[in-house]
Amino acid sequence: MAKEVMTKAQLVEELQEAHRKIKRLRSQARKYKRIEDKLTRSEQFYRTLFENSGTATIVIEKDTTISMMNNDFSNFTGYPRNEILNHSWTLYVAEDDVDRLLFYHRTRREGPTSAPRNYEFKIRNKDGKHLHVYMTIAIIPGTSQSIASMVDMTAIKKLEKEVLDTSERERQKIGYELHDDLGQHLIGIDVMTKVLRDKLTPISDENARYAGEINHLVREAIDKTRRLARGLCPVHLTSLGLEASLENLATSTSSIFNITCLFRCPRHIPIHDNTLATHLYYIAKESVHNAIEHGKSSRIIMELLNNSSSVSLSILDNGSGIKDIARATGIGLRIMHYRARMIGAALRIESEPDGGTLVTCAFNLRKN
Repeated sequence: MAKEVMTKAQLVEELQEAHRKIKRLRSQARKYKRIEDKLTRSEQFYRTLFENSGTATIVIEKDTTISMMNNDFSNFTGYPRNEILNHSWTLYVAEDDVDRLLFYHRTRREGPTSAPRNYEFKIRNKDGKHLHVYMTIAIIPGTSQSIASMVDMTAIKKLEKEVLDTSERERQKIGYELHDDLGQHLIGIDVMTKVLRDKLTPISDENARYAGEINHLVREAIDKTRRLARGLCPVHLTSLGLEASLENLATSTSSIFNITCLFRCPRHIPIHDNTLATHLYYIAKESVHNAIEHGKSSRIIMELLNNSSSVSLSILDNGSGIKDIARATGIGLRIMHYRARMIGAALRIESEPDGGTLVTCAFNLRKN
């Protein structure tokens, strides 16, 4: 009988323990339900942000496939979701940008700060048209995924090109007027002062000397006008071309600053686009200016090389170098990068504190 009472007691205890477990499970279920609801609301919140960010946004996996996208990205590229999701982003990037972006993709996963967070490139939409894009990208903490948002810069790029082209035309116009108008007037004054000096010599040495001094000042004005005209309008493709203009830049730099400045071009490179040639010239000129003004260089070598369809313009100096290129934000450097972007070129600046600076501007000749 006692054994039966013990069994009942045990049964009661087991029922009570089961009741307690059920109570705990219900409490945990309510807790998990609250967490689930919170996660659902959080997912809805971030999904709403993702879909309504106002920019084309995607999530990229380690293997380069796109695992998430918003409608803005689909509208931007013209591709439907099923032609984007689980496909590599390399399929939608312009061919000449793929290698650079793949390098960023790999290095970003080695260290989040190893690759730039913001940069420009071109996307190829469904119609085959290239669109200029400004992208902001970062690794999602705790994952190998990255999230990228893009802004269409095509219209802005077009406007920038129009503004710059107008500026270059005005610059050339002023250069022509200085050379052909003011320059010719000064040459006329030069001839007249020489004649005046010769006529005054038998009459008055002092007046002849004044006339000679005036002639000397006029000659200096002619030289300055010519240099200014060449600076404003350096590349005349009908007469000189880029190579001859860079040769003139090297010669004048050597003469004016009393340093060694050389230009090398082992093989003639036909560049028939005046806008392209002008941008390249000013990139070289700014590099030379920086080498002298900031690097205190005594030797500068400019080189124009053609390797199949790839062309590179390099400027190497033996100056003091740039201590922190990543933080170098001078207006001259910004304009150089801007000019490179305008012609679809890749501008690279390498420097060691004690080893000079190398500026390289590379572009695909077939696309220009």
